[in-house]
Amino acid sequence: MSAPALAERLDVSRNSVYSSIQNEQAGTISLNQLEKMAEAMGGKLVYAIIPREGPVEEIVMAQARKKAKRIIQRTRAHMALEEQIEGLRSQEEMIEELASEIAREMPKNFWK
Repeated sequence: MSAPALAERLDVSRNSVYSSIQNEQAGTISLNQLEKMAEAMGGKLVYAIIPREGPVEEIVMAQARKKAKRIIQRTRAHMALEEQIEGLRSQEEMIEELASEIAREMPKNFWK
């Protein structure tokens, strides 16, 4: 859509539209401004944050595994000192089970 046509739909001056275009190119346009322009062009603004490291589920499980590993290692160390470690499942199994629970519950300190 041309800037004059967009200005007419927005009921603003052409200079205002050109200024918005320059702001967009400079990365300084507001989301509100972009949304109004999108609506005037018959569209809608979609704003999203997309993870770089794969699906969100994988990122969540990786964090849950880190937390679970710390907990399980500490627990197993205490149990070994008390000679209670015999008969326990493997550390990896325990970490996976706890990680699933942590990811499901998502405690307040999850990302710490």
